[in-house]
Amino acid sequence: MSYVKNSASFRRRSNRSRARKRGAFTVGLLGFGLVWLIAHAHSTSSAPQATVATPPLLKPVPPSAPLPVWSGSDRSRVKKDLASAFAPAINGAAGWSFAVVDSVGRTLFDDRANDAVAPASAQKLIVAASALDALGAGYRYHTIFADRDGIGSDGRIAGDLWLIGSGDPSLQSQDVRNGVGTLWRSGLRRIDGSLRVDVSALRGPELNSHWERRDNGQDYAAPVSAISLDGNTIESQQNAGGSEIKVWTPVANAAQYAATQAGAMLAARGVSTAGRPSIAAAPLDAVVLWDHRSAPLAALEAHMLFVSDNHYAEQLLRTVGGEIVGDSDDAGGIAAEEQFLQRLDVPMPGLRLYDGSGLSPDNRVAAITLARLLAQEEPKLYLLLPLGGRQGTLEDYDFTTALGRVRAKSGHLSDVAALAGYVTTMHHGRIAFAFIINGSRGDPDAAIVRAVDRLAML
Repeated sequence: MSYVKNSASFRRRSNRSRARKRGAFTVGLLGFGLVWLIAHAHSTSSAPQATVATPPLLKPVPPSAPLPVWSGSDRSRVKKDLASAFAPAINGAAGWSFAVVDSVGRTLFDDRANDAVAPASAQKLIVAASALDALGAGYRYHTIFADRDGIGSDGRIAGDLWLIGSGDPSLQSQDVRNGVGTLWRSGLRRIDGSLRVDVSALRGPELNSHWERRDNGQDYAAPVSAISLDGNTIESQQNAGGSEIKVWTPVANAAQYAATQAGAMLAARGVSTAGRPSIAAAPLDAVVLWDHRSAPLAALEAHMLFVSDNHYAEQLLRTVGGEIVGDSDDAGGIAAEEQFLQRLDVPMPGLRLYDGSGLSPDNRVAAITLARLLAQEEPKLYLLLPLGGRQGTLEDYDFTTALGRVRAKSGHLSDVAALAGYVTTMHHGRIAFAFIINGSRGDPDAAIVRAVDRLAML
């Protein structure tokens, strides 16, 4: 019996289409209202925000409620049930790491919990928690048009116009087009200098050297840049079996692409420029002419975790690095993540990180790291995660007893299956788990679903 619909597809590299990722952005926003309340964050946006009611089974336990007691027989049952659930998948597997902890981080189940293995996209939990801690749930990215002296009464900008990015992974071409429209309505007709694009907010190479070469050119491995139009991808139509389908191809040079596109938008509005669009840092005394704010961080992370968007994770990683250690590159982001985990006293046996998304096969994370992180950051993370069997990347998981009781982050590479999150048990409240299997000869996703279903019955 398969416990995951089309389970073979889950054993391949997780590269969900950009169309589904974009379509799912509104899904990620559904839980945002409650996440906002839990995070005690204040939003200055006047835009309406969608909310969703919490299912009765998923209501948080009041802080004053006594902690559930796990008896010796309860623990023995956990060990027996999970060992049986995982046996077919770990027989001959290259490696695995399993951990289950209660609401205060006490270990309930440990099978190689301290073994660091490839986590795939379950690793996104680390960048999500780190970013919320470093930036706050209400943090917004800003994309700005600026110049030195403003638009003159004659409709001219005397020098250059700068488009300044801060790393917003959700920025769309239409957003910048709207900005150009705002400048035009403000009277702009000519730029005596050039359009300059400032991408200095994020540093480092656009593509991670630890990603596999076969990922080059795939939309799930888009370049990182402070200006990221449409996820740094280009949409086109291709014929497949007689049908036209949309495909997205990563841009080759994200910064220059953004400059060219923004320049074309200005020209389309009838705004002339003396020079060609180029890349340059804006002066410190630049005057803001237009400021586009992203959705709050909690909403961006809901999208990232619901659909496992690699690009969001990579942009967030560098943003966190710049905020915490002053280095807005991958190394800075990873250093910030490690500092965060250390401060929380989360164990990090064998931890080895090379990116934010988990796309690199060289990443190594132990299950105990994810499980303890989940337990300690539950108020921030719980409602950001999709419901098992109902939402996001967990929509096709055939949970039975755990249906409606589990929120989690999945992870898949060609030889990795992972799931880490929370399950609300029948008698012991909510617990955190992390299950990672590398190189299984069986059906690891089916084993993971079986294990979570059995946890739900406790």
